Amino acid sequence: MEKVSRLEFLKQLGFGGAALMATLCAAGTSSCKSNSASTSASTKDFTLDLNQSAYADLKIVGKFMVVQDVVIACTVAGTYAAVTVICSHEGKKQVGYRESQKDFYCTAHGAVYDQQGKGKSGPSSGGLRVYNTSLTGNSLRIYS
Repeated sequence: MEKVSRLEFLKQLGFGGAALMATLCAAGTSSCKSNSASTSASTKDFTLDLNQSAYADLKIVGKFMVVQDVVIACTVAGTYAAVTVICSHEGKKQVGYRESQKDFYCTAHGAVYDQQGKGKSGPSSGGLRVYNTSLTGNSLRIYS
């Protein structure tokens, strides 16, 4: 039987791009050394027009959506919280918002985070990256 490297094995499984990098980082390979490219990848600055039908749900308290890997939730009328969609526990893009609990959660393993991204329960000690929000009229800006 031919030996296959971890990288080749993951490629054969269909992992690519970010999923491959997340898997390699979780495995602790040298491919995950911090550099300016990975830092700038998490920098965000974009604006949503809440009058556009695609974003109209964000005017409703408790609704959320994911835009550019950011979970944006309307927490109170005119007030927003924004965190990364990538869970700090396993690097999965499965973070959502629970209006009834007023918190963020990961559907992959049940980790719960407060609106400031701090882990509340589950294997979430790393917390979530939080983004600033600013509402001017119907323009919602999300930025680092």
